[in-house]
Amino acid sequence: MSNYLHYSDSDFTMSYQCDKIPNPDNFKMHTHAEYEFYYFVNGKGVFKIEGSRYPLESGDILIMAPTESHYIDLSADYPYTRLTIHFSPGIFEGIDKTGELLRPFTQREGGSFNLYRADDFATDAYKVFIKNILTETGNRRLQTIANLLPLLNEISIAFRTKITGDVNDSLDHRIVSFINRNLSGNLTLDGICREFYISKPQLCRMFKAATGSTVWDYITEKRLVNARGQIQAGVPPTRVYEEWGFRDYSVFYRAFRKKYGVSPGQMLP
Repeated sequence: MSNYLHYSDSDFTMSYQCDKIPNPDNFKMHTHAEYEFYYFVNGKGVFKIEGSRYPLESGDILIMAPTESHYIDLSADYPYTRLTIHFSPGIFEGIDKTGELLRPFTQREGGSFNLYRADDFATDAYKVFIKNILTETGNRRLQTIANLLPLLNEISIAFRTKITGDVNDSLDHRIVSFINRNLSGNLTLDGICREFYISKPQLCRMFKAATGSTVWDYITEKRLVNARGQIQAGVPPTRVYEEWGFRDYSVFYRAFRKKYGVSPGQMLP
């Protein structure tokens, strides 16, 4: 992997990377606690977000909200170049008091309206902001934030138009949405199969193709990332674990420590 540009701070991280010979096994289903802006430069693959499929074209923009699971089903035959920016909403504090810039992330169902292409924008201004982010500078933080803000504004304008269109109603997307709505409940494979009148093999096969994950790995990942967010906000782990579907604290503790490398209590502010 070549890192053309990389910057990390307490409230955002940006990376401009290229894998000349990408290994598809390195790109697994995952979630983030931050918001993500993704710009696809080149390569060949399908981006999958919460059961929705987005075949990628050069110049595509994708946005992911916190806890929105995603991965790229990538071809190893083409160099893979992309720009990613992960950011917390704190960088807009005092600037975007109404939360307008985050509405494309927060005012939609997971796995819907993630993709933006040239035809979605009224002008080419967004391309200028991306070009500026990728330009060498003596102040990478200022350069990125100064262009990320108007870039997200362009996406917000495009979002208001896109939401009048059709929403993904495929079976795999409906299954993922059902799971996300019931993460705090007693989810079982039998229960999911009854809900959608499908067999276990069909469910497992469909889910793996849609998300890149098994059903239980997906459920555990989503429960843990939501639990971590509450713990980081100050909610005691002994209250959080049951709220996110873990019936036993020791099971929650072991899964949390395995994923994050620290105990739940160490995540408290």
